[in-house]
Amino acid sequence: MSVPSVSVIISVFGQLQHTKRCLTQLEETLVGVIDYEVLIIDDASKDGTVEFLKGLGERYRVFFNDQNQGFAKNNNLGAREARGEYLCFLNNDVFVQGDWLTPMLRVFDEKKTVGMVGNVQKLANSRRYDHMGIVFAPQGNPRHFGQGFLHRPFKGKVRKWSAVTAACCVAKRECFWEIEGFDEVFVNGCEDIDLCLRMSEAGLEHHVVHDSVVEHVKGASEGRKIFNDKNSDLLQERWGSRIRENQSVGDQFLHARTYLYHGLTRPWATNFSKWTEALTIFLGFRKLKSP
Repeated sequence: MSVPSVSVIISVFGQLQHTKRCLTQLEETLVGVIDYEVLIIDDASKDGTVEFLKGLGERYRVFFNDQNQGFAKNNNLGAREARGEYLCFLNNDVFVQGDWLTPMLRVFDEKKTVGMVGNVQKLANSRRYDHMGIVFAPQGNPRHFGQGFLHRPFKGKVRKWSAVTAACCVAKRECFWEIEGFDEVFVNGCEDIDLCLRMSEAGLEHHVVHDSVVEHVKGASEGRKIFNDKNSDLLQERWGSRIRENQSVGDQFLHARTYLYHGLTRPWATNFSKWTEALTIFLGFRKLKSP
């Protein structure tokens, strides 16, 4: 059996229709283009997903959990079983299209010290974008740059970011395990941010290929947000001071730009004092500095 160059790892919990579309579009975009395998970890689904997965062909390697384990544990399991040089983490509610993967892989040849490579994610069935890279607010919390945008400002570029979302991203398998993979203390949230920060501490950089665009339903799995507060608290406890001294300073203009847009399009979900802070940074009246 030949060794694939890419192992696509998909954690699945219900949402069978999304899984079917995800796998169909994987085949449409990758068969005959690149040598790959797909590892699927079913997280104790109860909607017919198990029966569907058992009927998949040889290209798919499927693992079944008796109990729900969550994103970090499932993806670590897939990464341990993977045979490819590259690991592509992909949510089952992400739908790929066009030439999305090969430009992401090229980044590893064209740039040094690469950690994670992500792409642009557009909300499924919408004209709005959701992710073009992750930036950090002055308070240290992460935010998707470009969330809610109707335009894509960095077309044609491969750009460095403080972090990327693991809904669709690529890392070298060797590098992923040198950093010890996803920390399983996080449950369905912030494990990708924590991994990117650990990679950054090791001198690695994260990039987004802005011409690789996929669709993302986002948050489709049941119970996806139950642990959000706990995950956020843990992230701040572990990284907060270092983020505010480093990433928040470097990201301040980009964060201000995306938060101002958020306030204009979703004022009911915007903190006015933080929006005012973003405005002063954007206009140059205030500038965060490293200590």
